[in-house]
Amino acid sequence: MSKRKQKEQEEQEQLREPKVEILQKKSVKDLIAPSGIDASNIDHIEIISNAKRYARSFFVSTLPRMCSFPDIFRDMYLFGDINTSIYINPIPEARSQNELNRVINELETERIVAQDRGNINRESSLTQKRLEAEQLRDEIAAGYNKLFEATIVSTLFAYSLEELDKFTKLLSTEMSKTLVGIKSAWAMQEEGFQSNLPLMENKINKTHTFDRRSMGTVFPFTTSEIGHPTGIPLGFNRQTGVPILFDNFHSSLTNYNMVIFAKSGARKISYNENINIKIISTYGNRKPSIRCRR
Repeated sequence: MSKRKQKEQEEQEQLREPKVEILQKKSVKDLIAPSGIDASNIDHIEIISNAKRYARSFFVSTLPRMCSFPDIFRDMYLFGDINTSIYINPIPEARSQNELNRVINELETERIVAQDRGNINRESSLTQKRLEAEQLRDEIAAGYNKLFEATIVSTLFAYSLEELDKFTKLLSTEMSKTLVGIKSAWAMQEEGFQSNLPLMENKINKTHTFDRRSMGTVFPFTTSEIGHPTGIPLGFNRQTGVPILFDNFHSSLTNYNMVIFAKSGARKISYNENINIKIISTYGNRKPSIRCRR
């Protein structure tokens, strides 16, 4: 058999073999994407796949005047099957100064009107707000503080429309306990759903103004308490007064290393006459143990 005929025969055999090119043609997005998404509804989205799911997006509409860390948005991070995205944009200092000066002038005008009308309660409230705005303006001018614009968007998922309605009411009730108001992205469900995808596109643009201290309360920390039932006393939480009992070898920790940061002279390592803590080192792969003796 000549080489030419042998080559033609091999080409014919290759044509007869079925080619599997599914994985070659599809990208990662195509493999993980659902069959389809129905965004025709006003107050929810239907995700069509092997098991149909329903999604409803929310945005934060009202915020409390003061909050405690980190309880303000805890439910928006831990409430079942929910995704939450926060878009943070810093405000330039010149714009911050102009806006705060405008707010101070408006508050002073309203205070004078309330004083003329004899409304003592409103006058006192406006005076307090004006003083806080002036303090914030002075801190920004000195470089100790900064203003940010933030949009907080959440998307709640459920496997039935009845469950989605029930979870929506429950989430709204839980958020109202911390004086945070949430609203459904009515007629903007598609934009809210896309805002919660890892695309870094804020399509809701419902912003709130935060300073540097209040901006730190929106990050998803679960609790401000540190301690284990089997730990040794290390001190007290200055905010709550609860003692800190820390166990380096607790099963919830990934390793037993610990570091303490403090300024010089803050007594990072102190001796208590009533409690004697003895560290016993061992050799090999065994972990060192800590004994606490009174």
